[in-house]
Amino acid sequence: MDDEDSVEDGSSQEVSLAVARARRSTFMILPLLLAVVLLVTLLQHHRSRSFDARLVEGLEAAEVVSFGSSPAQPHEQDNAAEQPRASVQEREPSEQSFRENSPSRDRDGTAISDAQSSQDSYFAPVDYDAVNPTTATAPAQASHCGLTETDVEFIGATFFVLANMTRPEECCAKCQMHPKCRSWVLDSGRQECKLKHLKPGSMPAKISQRGATSGLPFRWDRNHSVLCFAVMRPASYEQGLLAWQYQRKVNLFACDEWSVFSSKRVEIVPGLLESAVVDSDLKCDVGGEFGTALNTEIFFKVWDMVFEEGRYLYHTWVVKVDPDAVLFVDRLRVALSYHREEENGVYLNNCKFGLHGPLEVFSQNATTVWRHGRKKCVDHFTRLCSGPCLWGEDMFIDQCLQKVHKVRRANDWNLISEDHCDSPDWSECRNGRITFHPFKDKDSYEKCLQNAQAKPWSPYGALDVI
Repeated sequence: MDDEDSVEDGSSQEVSLAVARARRSTFMILPLLLAVVLLVTLLQHHRSRSFDARLVEGLEAAEVVSFGSSPAQPHEQDNAAEQPRASVQEREPSEQSFRENSPSRDRDGTAISDAQSSQDSYFAPVDYDAVNPTTATAPAQASHCGLTETDVEFIGATFFVLANMTRPEECCAKCQMHPKCRSWVLDSGRQECKLKHLKPGSMPAKISQRGATSGLPFRWDRNHSVLCFAVMRPASYEQGLLAWQYQRKVNLFACDEWSVFSSKRVEIVPGLLESAVVDSDLKCDVGGEFGTALNTEIFFKVWDMVFEEGRYLYHTWVVKVDPDAVLFVDRLRVALSYHREEENGVYLNNCKFGLHGPLEVFSQNATTVWRHGRKKCVDHFTRLCSGPCLWGEDMFIDQCLQKVHKVRRANDWNLISEDHCDSPDWSECRNGRITFHPFKDKDSYEKCLQNAQAKPWSPYGALDVI
């Protein structure tokens, strides 16, 4: 028994020594394990911080594609992957390239050079009576950017990058000029302006990105948003009037998005507002049963450009307004709130004599019906009139949508007050209407604004719809 006890004691001592050694080893290994865990945590944190910076690029294409270029074929992408990353100057489209790929070009394909100002300000002094109205622009001011936020980046597919950009308002203005652009981001460190695209029906999303300034060119993201467009004759009073309206954010420039069309590219407000080009000289005869401007073919070309730009696909309502119309968009929103979109669309009739052209209001679906159904109307009325009907554009589109395509026509006599629609007090601008027309110079236009806003406005007229 004594020997067995001694053996057991020896075994116990060995076990104790082994346990002690194991504990010492554990205490030595534990700090190493903690160090490894800490290192992994730091690496994960670093990756998460850099993930936001790469998220947009991960969602977008692997390379920046300039507008108008075709996607690379698979073998081209493989070859591109073997090439080293180019410098900004090598890979970014130039300002000239931006203008060449913009819709705002002459139809013969030649670029129109910009007037270079020797002044630091964006604009030349206003001169509405200038012999050369191309110099009649607005005073210096900031752009009317839809939305601007700092330390964020709006997500979208980058289709154009402009180098040497340092000012957010300049980046936003470039985005506004391009109908494809739905968001923009300015990287102040790299001095790059990215123009981004989103498909119609998408809603903007953003991520955190320190040092970036990003936003939306227009508030196309709003519910029941309104797109307004106007047609401007170059070298006319309309150019100076539109520049003045832009400065004060009135008429179409109070809408959620806007576009100006003309027969050539014109910088209405240098650096901030320019016209898109339609394939027409904007000249027409006067005649027909009502002695009106026979401008149907002109506005066919204008609508072609509206469809080509595709801005209307992001909005609930599409509004055509004349440059000399005094439109109160806040009042218009009240009237529109009483109308709901229908499968075949809805449009508003503004006069008891029929639709008048200074203000035309269509829902998005009605615009789509007009886009795809115009030829049917042309064929129908050509047979009916035994040739082209001598109508103005407003009468043609009214008859087309109402009689041929059965689009709902909602009458609202509160929409416009003008001399051609039995409104003798139109020039006073005090009867509470939504639009007053015509006011062809800055002084009378401003006086109309003042009179209309002299007392609180009541939306009672907008309720009287049929």
